[in-house]
Amino acid sequence: MIIGIERSRIEGEVKAPPSKSFAIRYVLLSLITDVKLESIPSSDDVTVANKVVHDLKDGRDELFLGGSATTLRMVIPILLALGRKIKIDGDQTLRRRPLNSLRYLKGGKFTTLQPNANGSISLPMVVEGKLEQETEIEGWESSQYVSGLIYAYCILGYGRIKVIPPVSSKGYIHMTADVINSVGGKVEIRDDVIEIKCSKLKKFHGSVPGDYALASFYAIGALITGGEIKISSLYPPPSYFGDHEIVNMIKQTGAVSEVTGDTWFVKGSDVRRPLAVSINDVPDLAPSLAGLMATIPGESKMLDSERLRIKESDRINTIISTLRSFGIDAHYSSGTITIVGGEPKRGEITCPNDHRIAMLAGDLALRAGGIVKNAECVSKSNPNYWKDLASLGAKIREI
Repeated sequence: MIIGIERSRIEGEVKAPPSKSFAIRYVLLSLITDVKLESIPSSDDVTVANKVVHDLKDGRDELFLGGSATTLRMVIPILLALGRKIKIDGDQTLRRRPLNSLRYLKGGKFTTLQPNANGSISLPMVVEGKLEQETEIEGWESSQYVSGLIYAYCILGYGRIKVIPPVSSKGYIHMTADVINSVGGKVEIRDDVIEIKCSKLKKFHGSVPGDYALASFYAIGALITGGEIKISSLYPPPSYFGDHEIVNMIKQTGAVSEVTGDTWFVKGSDVRRPLAVSINDVPDLAPSLAGLMATIPGESKMLDSERLRIKESDRINTIISTLRSFGIDAHYSSGTITIVGGEPKRGEITCPNDHRIAMLAGDLALRAGGIVKNAECVSKSNPNYWKDLASLGAKIREI
């Protein structure tokens, strides 16, 4: 699908896209206790997680995980807790993801079926073994292994995790702990040690809250086109650092950015300050922040960005190339992406099978006009992205 976008003003009210991260955690929770979701988001990754759970319950010995890295990394420790021998595979974006941190898991055996030149663990592979009651895991590659281990030890009843620093995306570990604790489990996080105790858990019945990282594309679309927006169905920002920090990051640039109840209000101001932030713990904010930084005069910086190389695309390269396609200067050096803000020009990209890069291009095109090819790639997390933009005033057409 090819989407053409003309210069538009984004304003009005919209519901936040449901959180992919929360939805996958609730779906996987159904392996441990009864779960009833009022609605299951239709994004590709959540569909994958739902199918994986059904396949496990049906006793299948092969799992296909599409492009869902969250489901992949969380389900592997769960398989070890279940003591299952299972072949797992995914699409090409998932096959390029390194899985080397699995070497730390005590009791697990991982056989890569297509050995690669550097000897790393990758898909397709066979997972087998039985998870030991205590294990270590590296924290840099992904917090999703840690979240998966929390589920795994909840299945086993008890477990202890030593997370080897540095630890990235710690907010997602706290999110997982909140989900388990909400149904009567006990997850205690003390520095780099996590202890899990689970006996009989309560049933879960509820809805999936909105996603701040996905909603930020709407917020920034409004900011950079001179509009104002209210985004509802979000969860109150918790005390730990996570994607909800985008609310404060936007405020640091001089814009109005406030959450009241479940609604986020964003409006521009005459003050526009460059931004310098670490994204090690919030890598999914990088693409939307790039769109904001592109329009703020001066140099803005995304620090500690090396982990962006192992997302759906090499996001260091794809963020920079997308910005340059719209006439914005950006470069990378020593872990930092520097963006020289200015006035975007009409641009064109082909989505590199990375939903957030297509959304970044969508925001830039709202300001300057442009074309996004392979635009359906947004369905990985938010299949309603283009429809929602149109409802907010975007001049969008399918070419």
